[in-house]
Amino acid sequence: MLKLNYFNGKGMCETSRLILVAVGKKFEDYRYPIKINDWATYDIERKEFDEDKASGKLVKSMGKVPFLNVGDGVISQSKAIERYLARRFKIMGETFEEGALIDSYCEYIRDFKTAYQAVKRKENREEAMKEWFGLTLPQKLVEFDKLIYENIDFQNMITPLPRQFAVGNKLSLADIVIYSFLTDFFDDKESVRSACSNCNVLKAIVKDVGEIPQIKKWVENREDTAF
Repeated sequence: MLKLNYFNGKGMCETSRLILVAVGKKFEDYRYPIKINDWATYDIERKEFDEDKASGKLVKSMGKVPFLNVGDGVISQSKAIERYLARRFKIMGETFEEGALIDSYCEYIRDFKTAYQAVKRKENREEAMKEWFGLTLPQKLVEFDKLIYENIDFQNMITPLPRQFAVGNKLSLADIVIYSFLTDFFDDKESVRSACSNCNVLKAIVKDVGEIPQIKKWVENREDTAF
């Protein structure tokens, strides 16, 4: 059985969990206990993780999480884990070209996350966040929505709009990454919904992924964590 190792939070591991849930693959969801006293000063308690790191148990992941145990081997780095799972469970496209397109969409999402982290570090944070959710994010999402729409192969599309997958005619890693980004990544859910209001393709993807029975059950029953 696959064993996914991370802290007790969504963070950098939830997309991998969602992949496994979506494809119906049983896995061990190992979570190191973590207590966050103060994010600003990085005052965090994680005794079990620190003990395992000090003892050398995490040497195959360079002392970091998440990592995935596959048999006797270890796969580390969150994006590498996601791509491995997507390829293994055949949600990385039907052709090399579809796979590259899926990968590119995931990289756009990574760019958006990086840009947001920079906003959070600005001195005038309140003003910067207002600009991010009111102007920057809506613009990025509209452009991203248009990009996906322009790449849709309407001639060979089986499922008509508004029901749509990011690439091809079935669920892919791109759909799960988009869903996770727009539903889990930000604390301000209402502002994200507003920013996405004119993005019909993205809204359809989020709706369809959220209605996958396994995903729906997972989201409804997962623990409410600090991150």
